[in-house]
Amino acid sequence: MTDSSSEEENDMAMVGELMEAKMALGQARGQMTHMLRMGNFHVEIVPNKDIDVEKFFTDTMNNIWERFGKDALEVKVSGMEGMKPKDDRGMHQ
Repeated sequence: MTDSSSEEENDMAMVGELMEAKMALGQARGQMTHMLRMGNFHVEIVPNKDIDVEKFFTDTMNNIWERFGKDALEVKVSGMEGMKPKDDRGMHQ
């Protein structure tokens, strides 16, 4: 039996490496990248004459919004689920 999560992790690592290489190439050429950040989602695009960045970002945002709705804007921080404030009295006592 194959663990599909490890395959997904490998695929995501490869995608990340490809994006880093493209961003480094863009920076080496003196180009800036275009960045879209929505909740936990983050993507950067190196400008290219074949890419309509505005259309790409609009289509991406619409796709994310259709799939996740308002949850797309939620940011989740892992490792803090069980943490509670030590004292409810606030700063001033």
